[in-house]
Amino acid sequence: MRLEIKSYEQKYFNELCLVMDRARKQELQSEDLEEVFLPLRDAPYLGYFLSCKIYVAFEDGVLAGFVGFQPRELSFIYVDPIYQSKGIATELIKKALTELERPVRLEVFTDNERAKALYRKFGFERVNTLTEKWSDEFPIAFSQDTMELR
Repeated sequence: MRLEIKSYEQKYFNELCLVMDRARKQELQSEDLEEVFLPLRDAPYLGYFLSCKIYVAFEDGVLAGFVGFQPRELSFIYVDPIYQSKGIATELIKKALTELERPVRLEVFTDNERAKALYRKFGFERVNTLTEKWSDEFPIAFSQDTMELR
Protein backbone atom coordinates (compact mmCIF):
# COMPACT_ATOMS: atom_id res chain seq x y z
CA MET A 1 0.00 0.00 0.00
CA ARG A 2 1.27 3.43 -0.92
CA LEU A 3 -0.64 6.17 0.89
CA GLU A 4 -0.35 9.77 -0.24
CA ILE A 5 -2.16 12.69 1.39
CA LYS A 6 -2.75 15.81 -0.70
CA SER A 7 -4.58 19.10 -0.38
CA TYR A 8 -8.02 18.96 -1.97
CA GLU A 9 -8.41 20.32 -5.48
CA GLN A 10 -11.63 20.74 -7.48
CA LYS A 11 -10.47 18.02 -9.91
CA TYR A 12 -10.94 15.47 -7.09
CA PHE A 13 -14.60 16.38 -6.53
CA ASN A 14 -16.21 13.45 -8.39
CA GLU A 15 -13.99 10.87 -6.70
CA LEU A 16 -14.51 12.51 -3.32
CA CYS A 17 -18.30 12.39 -3.81
CA LEU A 18 -18.11 8.65 -4.48
CA VAL A 19 -16.13 8.05 -1.29
CA MET A 20 -18.40 10.27 0.79
CA ASP A 21 -21.58 8.68 -0.55
CA ARG A 22 -20.38 5.09 0.04
CA ALA A 23 -19.08 5.83 3.53
CA ARG A 24 -22.07 7.98 4.50
CA LYS A 25 -24.51 5.24 3.44
CA GLN A 26 -22.56 2.78 5.58
CA GLU A 27 -22.63 5.17 8.54
CA LEU A 28 -26.36 5.86 8.24
CA GLN A 29 -27.23 2.17 7.79
CA SER A 30 -25.45 1.35 11.03
CA GLU A 31 -27.74 3.86 12.77
CA ASP A 32 -30.95 2.75 10.98
CA LEU A 33 -31.07 6.13 9.28
CA GLU A 34 -30.59 5.10 5.65
CA GLU A 35 -33.79 6.85 4.58
CA VAL A 36 -32.19 10.27 5.29
CA PHE A 37 -29.26 9.67 2.93
CA LEU A 38 -28.56 12.36 0.35
CA PRO A 39 -25.66 12.28 -2.10
CA LEU A 40 -23.02 14.87 -1.25
CA ARG A 41 -23.87 16.80 -4.44
CA ASP A 42 -27.43 17.31 -3.14
CA ALA A 43 -26.66 17.69 0.56
CA PRO A 44 -27.69 20.97 2.22
CA TYR A 45 -24.23 21.10 3.84
CA LEU A 46 -22.27 20.98 0.55
CA GLY A 47 -21.34 24.67 0.81
CA TYR A 48 -20.15 24.22 4.38
CA PHE A 49 -18.18 21.13 3.37
CA LEU A 50 -16.44 22.97 0.55
CA SER A 51 -15.57 25.82 2.93
CA CYS A 52 -13.54 23.37 5.04
CA LYS A 53 -9.82 22.77 4.70
CA ILE A 54 -9.81 19.35 3.03
CA TYR A 55 -7.10 16.75 2.62
CA VAL A 56 -7.59 13.67 0.45
CA ALA A 57 -5.86 10.32 0.84
CA PHE A 58 -4.87 8.28 -2.16
CA GLU A 59 -4.01 4.61 -1.84
CA ASP A 60 -2.05 3.45 -4.86
CA GLY A 61 -3.48 6.38 -6.85
CA VAL A 62 -7.13 5.86 -5.86
CA LEU A 63 -8.92 8.43 -3.69
CA ALA A 64 -9.72 6.34 -0.63
CA GLY A 65 -10.68 8.90 2.03
CA PHE A 66 -10.65 12.50 3.16
CA VAL A 67 -10.76 14.79 6.15
CA GLY A 68 -12.37 18.22 6.29
CA PHE A 69 -11.99 20.69 9.13
CA GLN A 70 -12.72 24.22 10.29
CA PRO A 71 -10.98 26.09 13.10
CA ARG A 72 -11.18 23.93 16.24
CA GLU A 73 -13.52 21.44 14.54
CA LEU A 74 -12.90 18.10 12.86
CA SER A 75 -15.96 18.30 10.60
CA PHE A 76 -15.68 15.34 8.19
CA ILE A 77 -13.64 12.16 8.17
CA TYR A 78 -14.66 9.46 5.74
CA VAL A 79 -12.90 6.47 4.22
CA ASP A 80 -14.38 4.35 1.45
CA PRO A 81 -15.62 1.11 3.05
CA ILE A 82 -13.35 -0.99 0.81
CA TYR A 83 -10.30 0.88 2.17
CA GLN A 84 -11.26 0.89 5.85
CA SER A 85 -9.12 -0.73 8.56
CA LYS A 86 -5.89 0.15 6.76
CA GLY A 87 -4.89 3.16 8.87
CA ILE A 88 -6.08 5.77 6.38
CA ALA A 89 -8.38 7.57 8.82
CA THR A 90 -5.58 7.61 11.39
CA GLU A 91 -3.22 9.30 8.94
CA LEU A 92 -5.87 11.83 7.89
CA ILE A 93 -6.63 12.75 11.50
CA LYS A 94 -2.91 13.10 12.26
CA LYS A 95 -2.61 15.49 9.30
CA ALA A 96 -5.59 17.59 10.41
CA LEU A 97 -4.43 17.75 14.03
CA THR A 98 -1.09 19.26 12.96
CA GLU A 99 -3.07 22.32 11.83
CA LEU A 100 -5.88 22.53 14.39
CA GLU A 101 -5.65 24.63 17.55
CA ARG A 102 -6.92 23.04 20.74
CA PRO A 103 -9.52 22.40 21.90
CA VAL A 104 -10.78 20.48 18.85
CA ARG A 105 -14.37 19.25 18.73
CA LEU A 106 -16.18 16.71 16.60
CA GLU A 107 -19.59 15.08 16.51
CA VAL A 108 -20.19 11.37 16.09
CA PHE A 109 -23.23 9.11 16.32
CA THR A 110 -23.45 7.87 19.91
CA ASP A 111 -23.53 4.22 18.84
CA ASN A 112 -20.60 4.51 16.41
CA GLU A 113 -18.14 2.77 18.73
CA ARG A 114 -15.64 2.07 15.96
CA ALA A 115 -15.22 5.77 15.18
CA LYS A 116 -15.25 6.75 18.84
CA ALA A 117 -12.47 4.25 19.58
CA LEU A 118 -10.39 5.87 16.84
CA TYR A 119 -11.00 9.35 18.24
CA ARG A 120 -10.18 8.21 21.79
CA LYS A 121 -6.83 6.94 20.46
CA PHE A 122 -5.98 10.60 19.79
CA GLY A 123 -7.21 11.73 23.22
CA PHE A 124 -10.73 12.87 22.34
CA GLU A 125 -13.22 12.55 25.19
CA ARG A 126 -17.01 12.75 25.19
CA VAL A 127 -18.23 16.07 26.57
CA ASN A 128 -21.92 15.97 25.63
CA THR A 129 -24.64 13.72 24.22
CA LEU A 130 -27.63 15.12 22.36
CA THR A 131 -30.71 13.27 21.15
CA GLU A 132 -32.86 15.04 18.59
CA LYS A 133 -34.98 14.50 15.50
CA TRP A 134 -33.29 14.47 12.10
CA SER A 135 -35.61 17.02 10.45
CA ASP A 136 -39.26 17.92 10.00
CA GLU A 137 -39.30 15.81 6.84
CA PHE A 138 -37.65 12.85 8.65
CA PRO A 139 -38.72 13.09 12.31
CA ILE A 140 -36.44 10.20 13.27
CA ALA A 141 -34.72 10.38 16.64
CA PHE A 142 -30.96 9.95 16.72
CA SER A 143 -28.24 10.53 19.26
CA GLN A 144 -24.79 12.01 18.80
CA ASP A 145 -21.86 12.67 21.05
CA THR A 146 -19.68 15.74 21.01
CA MET A 147 -16.08 14.76 21.64
CA GLU A 148 -13.24 17.13 22.43
CA LEU A 149 -9.47 17.04 22.35
CA ARG A 150 -7.94 19.56 24.77
